[in-house]
Amino acid sequence: MTAAEILSTIQAKYPGLQEIPKVLGQARGDELYLSVSAAELHALCQFVRFDPGLSFDYLSFVTSVDWKTHFEVVYYLVSTLHKHKLVLKVKVEDRTNPEVPTISTVWPTADWQEREIYDMMGIKFKGHYNLRRILLPDDWEGFPLRKDYAPKPDRYD
Repeated sequence: MTAAEILSTIQAKYPGLQEIPKVLGQARGDELYLSVSAAELHALCQFVRFDPGLSFDYLSFVTSVDWKTHFEVVYYLVSTLHKHKLVLKVKVEDRTNPEVPTISTVWPTADWQEREIYDMMGIKFKGHYNLRRILLPDDWEGFPLRKDYAPKPDRYD
């Protein structure tokens, strides 16, 4: 299935979703990039995971980016059956209380990755069954991978 065919299949169910066009001179593979709202994320993930024609059965990774004005949560999906790839990007405008729904109910491997993003960036994953720090001590203040993080001397230094 080509990227255009994947886009057509997804847009038939979610007509508002838009492809993120490749920037001139940008090096990237043949995967399709989509901009997704946080409100549509979970339902879309269930669709692309369980639709037989798409069958994105492998969550390669989840990561986040701090763009100073907003956050972005990025999901890289692979269909091991059909050998195609999809990248979903969710823009999170609220820097004070950033939140997206968990996808750990769709791909259980998202569990630790979501916890790491929460621990290092402070993005909450609504509905996550065990959202707590995974790398830093429970009493750590702040989120070290945010661009506005100001480290304070503490007992760990």
